[in-house]
Amino acid sequence: MMSAWSKSLLLIVALLILSERESRAQAWIDSAGALTVGLDYSYTPSTEVVQTPDLSFEDDQPIVAHTIALSAEYVPIENLAITAQLPLLMVKYDRTPVMSFPAHGRYDDGDLHTTFTDLRLTARYNLLREPYVLFTPHLGFSIPVADYETVGFATAGRGLKQLHVGASVARTLNPWVPELYVHGGFEFTFGERYDKTPITEVFGQNRSDTSLQFGYFLLEGKLNLNLGGNLRLAHGNGVNFTDLNELPEDVFTYHDPLLREQFLLIGGGAGYSITDTIQVSLQARFFTWGYNTRNAHMFGLGLSWGVL
Repeated sequence: MMSAWSKSLLLIVALLILSERESRAQAWIDSAGALTVGLDYSYTPSTEVVQTPDLSFEDDQPIVAHTIALSAEYVPIENLAITAQLPLLMVKYDRTPVMSFPAHGRYDDGDLHTTFTDLRLTARYNLLREPYVLFTPHLGFSIPVADYETVGFATAGRGLKQLHVGASVARTLNPWVPELYVHGGFEFTFGERYDKTPITEVFGQNRSDTSLQFGYFLLEGKLNLNLGGNLRLAHGNGVNFTDLNELPEDVFTYHDPLLREQFLLIGGGAGYSITDTIQVSLQARFFTWGYNTRNAHMFGLGLSWGVL
């Protein structure tokens, strides 16, 4: 059986999969034979296209996205967890295009578009499980399951196969402040090239994602409150908005999936264990800094159930 802090830790780190940008690996792995299913919802509004931290397209460009993510995790042997996740995205460009910002994708028509995006499979192995410290590396891959739109204001992703490598670490501050914990994660993603044209294949798609979270347990570990952030950095020669007019026509046409996107989100959340097997969570992340992205905030709800 899990200790009270372990159950809370499992819930807290599971909050991170609410982000539409990417799921994050967890440090805690349940006992062998455990099966957990999850249902997560996120609401992600944005109003501007951000070129640099100091420069945005000032015209009102509202995008509204809703994501419902179904997930399941099974622990076939001790310390090894296999996770599958499939998001369903509903996205809308909530504005009639104008001459200065013409529609350039099939989702830019003002209607709500619904599509499955990328199926992700991840294996995590717990290498270290001390009384107060957990360390768990992971390996995963994701693959598009639908022909969704990758170009325009309202897109569903980049439509690329990806390999994910990373690790998570978690620690309570026992024996000093046993109710306080810290959780961190790092993931490097190797993305395939965007092959619409020979020119678009030149641009790299690798990136890294880092997360950090601090939390405090209340009500004997059933309730937790937390603060955290998520940082994404692009690696390679992606497209910058500031250079867009100097690039070849093919690159201009397909610039959205080629962007060198970087951003920092900061916020907080709460989680509550209704029973030993059912947990609910709330999360908010606010756009703080970015390049070649949108000023998207994220508000999420989560539910997980330990079936076995």
